Amino acid sequence: MGVMRTIFVLLSISAILETSAQQGTRTGLRSPLDIPLNLSGNFGEFRSNHFHTGLDIKTQGKEGLKVYASQAGTVSRVKVGPYGFGNALYIDHPSGLTTVYAHLQSFSPKIDSLLKAEQYRRQTWEIEWYPEPNTLFVDSSEVIGRSGNSGSSGGPHLHYEIRETATEFPLNPLLWDFAVADHQAPVIKGLYVIPVADTSEVAGSSQELYLPTVNTTGKVTLQQKGVIDISGPIGLGIHTIDVLDGNSNLCGIYSIVMRLDGEEVYKQEMDILDFSANRFLNAHALYPAFKKKKSSVHKTYRLPYNRLPIYKTIRDNGQIQLQDDQVHTLAVEVKDVHGNKSSCSIDIRRVRRKAQSAHTDLSPRGVKKFKYDVVNTLRTDSCNIYMPEGRLYDDAYVWIAPRKGEATLYSMLYEIGDRMTPLQDTYVIKIKTREVAAGKEDKLVIMRYDGSKYISLGGDYKLGWMILETKEFGVYCVGIDDISPTIKQREFVLPKTGDKAQISFNISDNLSGISHYEAKADGEWVRMHWDPKRALLWYDASDRKITSSTKRFELKVWDERGNVREWVNTP
Repeated sequence: MGVMRTIFVLLSISAILETSAQQGTRTGLRSPLDIPLNLSGNFGEFRSNHFHTGLDIKTQGKEGLKVYASQAGTVSRVKVGPYGFGNALYIDHPSGLTTVYAHLQSFSPKIDSLLKAEQYRRQTWEIEWYPEPNTLFVDSSEVIGRSGNSGSSGGPHLHYEIRETATEFPLNPLLWDFAVADHQAPVIKGLYVIPVADTSEVAGSSQELYLPTVNTTGKVTLQQKGVIDISGPIGLGIHTIDVLDGNSNLCGIYSIVMRLDGEEVYKQEMDILDFSANRFLNAHALYPAFKKKKSSVHKTYRLPYNRLPIYKTIRDNGQIQLQDDQVHTLAVEVKDVHGNKSSCSIDIRRVRRKAQSAHTDLSPRGVKKFKYDVVNTLRTDSCNIYMPEGRLYDDAYVWIAPRKGEATLYSMLYEIGDRMTPLQDTYVIKIKTREVAAGKEDKLVIMRYDGSKYISLGGDYKLGWMILETKEFGVYCVGIDDISPTIKQREFVLPKTGDKAQISFNISDNLSGISHYEAKADGEWVRMHWDPKRALLWYDASDRKITSSTKRFELKVWDERGNVREWVNTP
C-alpha cells in the first residue's frame, strides 16, 4: 500500500471513529462470549515491542466456552501454530470489518473438518489456511469454536479483535457497544520531566526527573511542590494505566491531552493501529521504564523516527521549549474509552544553564555515535556490526566491548550497545569463532546472554565467522548445539479394536529449540498437536488414522541446528 493510500485510509477511518470515540456509540456486533465481559487486557495496552491490538476476555479460569461469530460473514483465514495466537479464526463481514478470535481450544466441527483435510493434504499441523473466498459461511451468533489457552497465551482467555478488512488495521473494540463495566478513572502514578537534547537540563541535571503523585485518580497532585526549573527543550512522560470495574488487571488508556498554559499542544488517541508500525511502541514508550519495571510511561513527544498513527495534535513534535523566564503550566488529561478521566499539572520555568554543567559530545574510546537515518558500522578484529538506516529511533551511542567467557563457548562475550536502547528492525552481528571440528560448523549458534542464561538465536557460519540478524542490543557470543532433542513417551496405546489410540509424548531441546517434527503410522503421515508450554505432543484419536491394524509408529523430532531424535514402536 502506498504512503498516500495509507494516509487516506487512516484519515478516513479516523474521521469515522472521531464521531464515536466513546463506549456504546457503534453497534452491530454481538459479544463473542455469552458470559459477562471481564477483561484482562484491552486495546492499546503496552506489550513487549507492540501495542495490544484487541481485547483479552477472561473465560472464568477455564477452557471450552462457546465462542460465537460477532456478525454473519465468511471465514477468510485459519491459523494453527504452537506460538502467537495458537488456534485463531478470522471472519470477514459485509460491513467491511474483520473479527479475529485467538487462543482457541478448538474450532467448530464444520470448520475443523475442512481444516483437518487441508492439514493432511499439506502434511503439516502448523498451518495458515485461506479458504476459497465466499465458501465457508457462518451466521451471526453461530458457534465457531471453543475458548482455550493455545499458542503463547499465559492462561485461559479469548483474544478478540476488530479490524478494517481493506487495510487490516486493528480498531478499538470498546468503541462498540459491548457491555464492559467501567466507572473508574485512569490512574496517573507520576510524571517524568525529560531533557530531550544534549543541551537540556531539568532541575539542574541532564537526567530525567520523576515526580510521583499523592492521589492517583481524578484531580491528581504531585508529591513535590513548587516550580520545576528547565533549560532547553524538554518532554513529558506520563506514567499511567487504566482499571475496570471489579478487575485488578492493569489496562491501557485511551487518550492523553497535554496543554501549555491552556493551549493544546499534544493529543494521542488509541482508536486505530497499524501492524506495520506497531513496533514503534518502543519509540513512544519510555523504554527503560517498561523494559526494567513493566511501567507504562507514555512520552508526549515524538522521536525523530516514529511513524505511529496515534497522534492527533503534536506541536513541535511535543517538545516544550519556553521562550521567556515566566512560570508556565503544563497540564495533562488522561481518559479511558468510557469517558472517565484524571488530570495533573506542573509549573515550569526557564533558567539559564550554568556554564560548568555544559554537556560534552565526546565519544569515549571504542564508542561511536550512530545516526538513526544513515547506515552505521562498527568493527573490531573479532566482532563487527552493520546497521542500515531506520533501525534506531534517534541518534545513540553504540559500542563493542569484549570480555572473557566460559571455556565451553566458541567466542568471547561481546557487549554490543546499551540494551536499554530499543531498535525498530534488524542489524547484522558478525562474531569470529574459535576453531570448530570439521562437519560441526552448522551446529554453531549465536547466543544472547541475559546475565543468568544463554538464549539461542541461530545464525549462519561463513569462513570462520557467525552471522546473525537481531533486533536487540545486549551481550552476544557463539556456542554449539550438537545434542539431539529429547523424546519421552507419556502414552502409547494402540487400539485393539476400532480407532481409540492414546498416543502422547513430551519433547524438548537443550539449546536451539524444537524446529519441527514428523509422525508416521505404517509409513503414512499422521497429525500430531504440539503445545510448547507443556512440552506436549499428542495424537487426536478422532483423526482415525491409527487403528487396530496399525503395526508401526515412528516419530522424528528436529531442533533448529538439524539434530534429530527418532522414536519407533514396532511389533
